[in-house]
Amino acid sequence: MVWKSLLIAYLFICGSSAQYWADFFNRDAASPENKPDEIISALSLKPGMGVADLGAGGGYFTLRFARAVGKEGKVYAVDIREDLLEIIRDAVSKSGLDNVVYVCAREDDSMLPEGSADLIFVRNVFHHLPDQEKYFRNIRPKLRPGGRIAIIEYKKGSYYAGHETPEETVIASMKKAGYALWKRYHFLEKQSFTIFIPAESR
Repeated sequence: MVWKSLLIAYLFICGSSAQYWADFFNRDAASPENKPDEIISALSLKPGMGVADLGAGGGYFTLRFARAVGKEGKVYAVDIREDLLEIIRDAVSKSGLDNVVYVCAREDDSMLPEGSADLIFVRNVFHHLPDQEKYFRNIRPKLRPGGRIAIIEYKKGSYYAGHETPEETVIASMKKAGYALWKRYHFLEKQSFTIFIPAESR
């Protein structure tokens, strides 16, 4: 596990192209091991929904969400890297979709419009946030009534050191931020998959 941590640190330090990382993220998201079809099914997406892909990376889920919510819906591709958003923009254009909005965020602020999302999707991003409790407390106004936050995160010891969060830590942090656990899925071997709603919605 240590050598994997050193390898990824080396790649970050030396720098790699945005396209390299977009491809890397998309391969990971699309891998059968990570069960993307089951994830999409569990999210219960419907036409007309507003969905935020927080930490959109290479855009794999952004495109899948955009197809699922249809022309009446809207998907927000959110990332702190403008170069990755440009790659997603190009992929969306080539796919013929026109229901994606691109949001260049900050580490401590999603920059999403208020009342924009029925679902905020957070895959392998939670551990990157400097203050998870504050971040998700501040993101509450971005949700529409009945909105949900889905968090997928590598379990402790299942990925590169430092790129993981124990499931109970995710749940505890979200509770402190004002959310209640709504659903918990167990079909991902290496990742936890939890969905939260604002505590007052229970």
